[in-house]
Formats: sequence, structure tokens, C-alpha cells
Amino acid sequence: MMIHISRDGQQFGPYSPEQVQEYLASGQLLPTDLAWYEGAADWVPVTAVAGGAAAMPVSGVACTKCGAAMDADQVICLACGQNMDEPKLSEEEAAAAVAEAIKHKPLEIPPTYTYEDETSDRAGAVNSIGWALITACLLPVFGGIEWNLVWMNFWKLPDWQMMFDILVPGVLGITCIILATASHGRARGVVLLVMMLTIIGVGMADEKAGTLKLQVPFDNTPTVSDDNSTNAGNDSEAKADEVAPGVPKATFENRDENIFYEKLDFHPGEHPILVAVFLLGWVGVVFGAKARLYRPDSKLAWIIGMVGGVAAILFWFIPSGSGMMLTTMIAALGNDLYLGIGLLLMFLLTVGAAVCCFINTRRIRPSLIKKYSNLAVSCMVAGVILSLVPAWGKVIYDETKSHHAKAKGRYDKVEGSLEKAYIGSQTARNEAKLAKVEKPTNAIINSTCGWMLSGVKYFAWIGGMLIVLPLSLVEILCGLREPDSAEFI
Repeated sequence: MMIHISRDGQQFGPYSPEQVQEYLASGQLLPTDLAWYEGAADWVPVTAVAGGAAAMPVSGVACTKCGAAMDADQVICLACGQNMDEPKLSEEEAAAAVAEAIKHKPLEIPPTYTYEDETSDRAGAVNSIGWALITACLLPVFGGIEWNLVWMNFWKLPDWQMMFDILVPGVLGITCIILATASHGRARGVVLLVMMLTIIGVGMADEKAGTLKLQVPFDNTPTVSDDNSTNAGNDSEAKADEVAPGVPKATFENRDENIFYEKLDFHPGEHPILVAVFLLGWVGVVFGAKARLYRPDSKLAWIIGMVGGVAAILFWFIPSGSGMMLTTMIAALGNDLYLGIGLLLMFLLTVGAAVCCFINTRRIRPSLIKKYSNLAVSCMVAGVILSLVPAWGKVIYDETKSHHAKAKGRYDKVEGSLEKAYIGSQTARNEAKLAKVEKPTNAIINSTCGWMLSGVKYFAWIGGMLIVLPLSLVEILCGLREPDSAEFI
């Protein structure tokens, strides 16, 4: 007979009668707990089924504390040590004793996921991050005029640091994809953690490594005005760049830059304390909440989540540069609306993630632990993404506008220099000249797609690297989990 236990609306078990007797003796089960077994009409006190009916002596005497069967002349319960001659407690005293027992000896909290769901969820997270990093490695960068597939010119790069930055997301992404199916638990976590510590160590040892700088082809063509002259007196440059009379050539130069940081005007190396506090909050919330999701009874995961929540709030009050992040957000709402909106969304979501960590206490129901843990991780990740989307959207708009102006100036200059066509050969020559110049509409499409893909590249690159560290720690803390049933292999 297998016995199911119910306490305060939560169900545990099933347990064998011997286990129930053992738990009653140790105090893990209380006389007020309810029990049910297959064939029973309703839930009954656990003392009524402990040990089974056959274990009950003819006299029908049972321990008032644990419900164990006793002889009629027996004074001390051999199961729990209860003295039967002691006066019985009043209802209020019994309720207080039960509450104290629950407080100090709670039942083990059941997992929020089944074995299959937990295994699939953990492997899926590692696999998704792997594909994000592969995407970051393969996508091109764009500087306003040409695309550069950096991995195709890998061996032509000027220094090993740039090779390292290009190689890292690809190798780490492939490793994540392989480990998602080939390994599980602490083995997978240790491999990912070692790789991340190696990457961080190389970045700390060499200031040029880990900056994510790439060779970006920047548009170096001066804007052509409506009067067919170039800006800032660059007529000589325009003539030198002509591939045919009246057909100006678009020019570019390669620069070694992290175009993402440059366009957002933010360099992590200039704000070490701010970045350190953010990373502490990020790792604490994601690691703590995720580990709590899989191991709801883990005290360590709960503590880490609380520390992460505190750091996530503290991030907004750390003085850095022109002032606290909170004052920077308020100022941006008046000066740069796109940046201000992004920071406001980040503020609301990171504070929301911290609040979820704070209310995700150790004594709440497993369903609430699952809810608040998922919400904390979602808010933290969304806060980072949504803070950058409006700012990068403005970059796309400004750069596309500039690219369109240059393309339109070149096109109008060529079109205005064409001779009037009277015969077919003149028309063909005019069309050949116009074909060598980018159309303004094509410039809009090219620039929009280019800057958008560059943003996706860096989003996936930086975001993937950020989330690998807490995920590796989750794998190490949670380790391997035994299947729910021995019948499955």
C-alpha cells in the first residue's frame, strides 16, 4: 500500500507504510497531516493509516503523538518517545506545537518540474544560447556602405586579439550545441564555466582582447549638395574618386572598432564599478532564480537570488561618470527620448526582477516559486534587451538618413550631368552611368538591413556571453537529477 500525504493543500509522496512510520517518528510528518491510499473513501489523519491496520494491537491503543501502535500497558512510545502519562495539550497548545514543528522541520519541497521537463528545459536553454552565439559569429558588420563578413577574412586580420574575438563566439556556440545533447549536469556546467573563465582571463591579461572590435567598412564619401558641389570643399576628392566623368564613386575606409559601443557612446572600460555591480546583479538574479526553479529547496540559490536583487537595485544608485544611472535616465528623458525610454524600461524591469527575488521566499508554494523565478529571469533579460532597442533604433534611423542623403546627392549629380538623349546609343550611355550609382531607395533598404543586422550580431554576441556564465553555475549547482521512476532508463 502506498500512502499519499497532504499538508496545507500541498501533496507529497507516495510513501510506503514503513516510511510513514519513520517520518512520524522523526517529526517530518505530523499527526495533523492527512493521508490517502488507493481504495480509501477520503483523506484521513495520517495516524489512522500509519503502520497499517494489521500493525494495530487488539487493544487499539495508539500513540497520541505519532499514531504508532502500542500495547495497553505501554507508557513510552517506542517510535517517538512520547510519554503517555503526560497531560494532554489543549487545542491551542497543540496548534502552537504543530506550527513550531512545521517551522523547524518542514517537509522537503517537491520539484517544480518533472525529470523530463527539467532535463529538456536545461538542455534547451544551453542549445538556444549556442545558436545565438553561432549567429553572432556568422552575421556581417556594416558601416554605412559595404558589408563585411569578418569570418571570411579571418586569416587576414592584423592581430591575434581580433582573431580571438571573432573565434570565441563560434567556438563557444558550437560547444554549447554539442553539450546540450552530449552531456548533462555538473560535467556540462564545468566545461562552460572553464571556457568562460578562460575568455575572461584572456580579456583581463590583454586589454585589446575581449573588446569585440572588428574591421568595419565606414562610409567616407562626402555628402553632395544640391548645387553639385561637395561638403567642406571636397571637390578635388570627388573628382579623384570619379570612375567616369560625372559619376562620383562611393568610398570607404576600414576601422578597427566595436561599432556597437561607438554608436551607443558607451564603453564598459570607462565605468568598471558600474559594470561590476550590474554583472553581480545579472548573475545573481539569473543564476539564483534559475537554480531555485529547478531546486526550490536550495538555500544557496535563494541567498544568491537575494544578493542579485539587491545588486540590481543598487546599480541605479552607483555614482559613475556624470552621476547615478537614475539621474542619467531622468536627464535622458528630456534630452534624448530614445535613450531615456530605453533606460526607463530597463529600470522598471530590473526593479521588477529584484522584487520577484525578494518575494520568492523559501516557505511559499512550489507553484509560486516557479512563477516568481520565471518572472525574475524574464524581467532581467527583457530589461537589458529593451534598454538597447530604442537607442539602436535611433542609430538605424540616423545612419540610414545619412546614407540616403549621400546616395541621393551622388545620384542627382550624375543625373544632372547627363546629356539629353536623342538616339538609342545616348540613352544606353546615360543608363550605364546611372547604373554605376546606388539608387536612393536601395540605399535606404541597404542601410536599414545592414545596421539592423549589425545590432542583432552584437545583441547575440554580448547577450550570449552574458548568459553562459549563470547557466553554467546553474548546471553545477543543480547537478544530475534522478529519474522520477526507476522503470525508465
